[in-house]
This record gives sequence, C-alpha cells and structure tokens, in this order.
Amino acid sequence: MKKKRFYKNKARNQHWTEPETGREIDFAEKYNEPEGTGIYSDKFDYLRPKTKKKRQYKAKFKKLGKVLAAVLIGFLVMGVGYTGMDVYMQRNAMPSSSGTEDDGGAAMNEVALNLKSKYVESISFDGGVMLQSVISDATEGGYNSVTLDLKRSEGSVGYKSRLAAVDTYGAVAFPAGNLKASVETLKSNDILTVGRVYCYLDNLVPSQDSSAAVLDSNSIPYTDGRNNTYLNPDSQTAYKYIKDIILEAYEMGITVFVLDGVDLPEAVSEQYNDGFDYLAARLYADLGTEIKLLRAVNVTVSSKTVYDEDGDVIEEGSVSADIEKKLSDDIGSNAVYFIKTNADLSAAKEGLDSAAVSSYILSE
Repeated sequence: MKKKRFYKNKARNQHWTEPETGREIDFAEKYNEPEGTGIYSDKFDYLRPKTKKKRQYKAKFKKLGKVLAAVLIGFLVMGVGYTGMDVYMQRNAMPSSSGTEDDGGAAMNEVALNLKSKYVESISFDGGVMLQSVISDATEGGYNSVTLDLKRSEGSVGYKSRLAAVDTYGAVAFPAGNLKASVETLKSNDILTVGRVYCYLDNLVPSQDSSAAVLDSNSIPYTDGRNNTYLNPDSQTAYKYIKDIILEAYEMGITVFVLDGVDLPEAVSEQYNDGFDYLAARLYADLGTEIKLLRAVNVTVSSKTVYDEDGDVIEEGSVSADIEKKLSDDIGSNAVYFIKTNADLSAAKEGLDSAAVSSYILSE
C-alpha cells in the first residue's frame, strides 16, 4: 500500500489536511471599531509622538491680501477708465448744451446745441468710401457734426425714401445711398448727423398736387418773382408730407433737423399760418420731444476786397471782418446759422470760432 504524504504549512503550523477554524483577522481591523465605543484601547497611545496641525493663519492672510489687492486694482482701473472717457468726450465735442443748467432730465427739444457743422452733399452718405472721406474731413477740420439735405429747395428728396407720396411725386434725386448705416458710422466716430428740410419752398409738389400748394386768385400755384412755388402751410396734405419725411429720417437715426424755407413771401404770408414757431409746435406735438428742430438763419460771408474808382483798396477783404459784421451770438437756442462762403472753409471756420459763434453750418 502506497504511503500517504502529508504536506505541512509551516507559515501557519498546520497540515493541509486539517480544516481551518475561526475567521481571518485583518491587520488593521482593530482600528475599525466604531469611534467612541471603547472596544479598542491602546494603553501605549500616550507614548506615541503627536503630530501637530500646522496653523493656516499665515496662508489665509496671504490669500486674503491677494484678493483685496485685486479688488483695489480693479477699482483703480475703473476710475482711470471713467476719467479718461470723460476727458475724451469733452475734447471730442459732440453738440452739447451751451447753458450751465443740468440737462440730465431735459428733453431733446429743450437742449441748446453747440453745432460746428459742415454741409455735405447727400450722395456722400453711401456708407462706404465717400462717407470715410466725409469723416476724415470733419475730424481734421474740427467739426462735431455734418449736415445733409433731406428735402431741397427745389423740392427733391435727398435720401432713398419709402414714402408713397415721395414715390408718387418722383421726388428722389441724387440720394444718400445708405443713410441709416451712414448715420450709425458717423455716430461711432463722434460725429452728429443733421438733416436740413426745406419746408414750404418747393418747386416740385405744387405743380403735381394743387391741394398742397399756395394758390393765386386764379386757383393755380402761386409763384414769386423768382418763379418759386410753395406748399400751403394750412394744407393737411402738405403738413403730412413734411412730417413724414422728418419721421422717416428720425427712424434712420437723425434727431436734429434744420427747418429752412418756413416763411412765405410777404405778398401772401398774412393769409397763412407760416413761420418756424407754428410748424415746430405741430411737429413736436405729433412726433414727440426726442427730436430737436432748429430754424435756419441764412447768411453769406465773403473775403471780397473793395476798391475805389482808381483801383485803390478801400477795404481789405477779410472773412473774419464780414463774419463780425453780419453775425452775432444772439439768435436763440432754437436757431442755427447756415453760412455760405466763397472763402476758404478753414479760414471761415477760424473766423467763426474767433467770433464765438456757437452754432453754425458752414457751406461752400
């Protein structure tokens, strides 16, 4: 009979044939007893070295210091930024109030504007290359605004209008290609857009619609000594035509309007409610006070030299002298000089600024 072999497990001091008894005990099991039960107690625990937690006060104060420094730097940057913006806005003078009162709560129609404006042909408002030239000229010339014709003296309209009446009369001519985009671009360059509207002087509409025209005793459109015709200030058709043009331009971003041609010739003026004040009151009532209406005061200045019969100079030509002779600064906050000159525009502007003329539109 073959002898059985027994293999010993020396590590456990057991034979492999003997069944295991009890349960396995994990090395760290004694540390897994519920805390506070008192089951495990190490009587030598007091002899073991205790590791003290490092105090974090220094690190916390350091972190807090960094946060406070960042906040202070932020406030400093904001303060410098606001100060710089304030200086920039003062130097780049968009038309502002000329008075000392606080206009913070004033409506647009109550603000007294200081316009230093250059007249520009409507076609230049193309939103592209020609407009960039306008911006360069205005910036280099020291102007804070530019003026274009929305409705001209002969009756034509200077922008692409969607009004049915404008289309019916075929009034659009040499228009601004993209008025809305041009107004936005000018505004982003701190340049205000001003729209001029010839109101009653109109050589186009009266010939097509007599109901909107000033008529003579023969019920045909009245003409003055220069063969000019006029819209009837008391005609609802004529008033709506003017109002709709201003409203459409306002929706394109223009808020300042110069009303020209608001007075009828003396021969017929007494028969109608013409004049700036009456028309402006009606427009403000219908369109609100978020627009500014200005009366145009037309003046021509020149640097023409005066000679006597022998060819000797009587008076040396000077545009500044002509400006001082013809202009004053007492036209009111609801009026603006529209100045035509044959002199160099830069010289004329220098003369206007030297004479302290606060609000003007300068045109060649």
